[in-house]
Amino acid sequence: MTVLAWSDELAVGHDAMDRTHQQFVELLNTMGAAQGEAILASVDAFIAHTEAHFAQEEAWMDEFQFPRAGCHRAEHHNVLEVAKEVRRRVVDGGTQYARTLAEALAEWFVVHASSMDVMLAIFMEHGADALPECSHEGSESCPNSGKHEADRSAAP
Repeated sequence: MTVLAWSDELAVGHDAMDRTHQQFVELLNTMGAAQGEAILASVDAFIAHTEAHFAQEEAWMDEFQFPRAGCHRAEHHNVLEVAKEVRRRVVDGGTQYARTLAEALAEWFVVHASSMDVMLAIFMEHGADALPECSHEGSESCPNSGKHEADRSAAP
């Protein structure tokens, strides 16, 4: 079963990032459809890909001195922590959590790619002047409350 279909709407306009995102979506779908002994292998493959995927994006953030890196990194960290917890639960027999993770991350990814990853891609291509204002900065509902100050203090 497909938890997320790749479409041009998910593209961020950066070829390398888009290829990595397509692989991410494929691995989400593999994990969401996995059964039996394939479940743990699908979770492991997803985690391995996601660690490399996030490390590449974070290397770009460092290379280009991306001013909103703190918020972006926090989301990456949270996703990996949850994925690793799901892996522990799968090992303990809770195989249903792999599908739940795939479904939840499919929803998360659409928002993350269309906001944080698009901003990173724009910044790498055009610089800081091309970035829109962060729509949730200063809001009590900010999913990464406190990270914006870290972003500003890390900026050159």
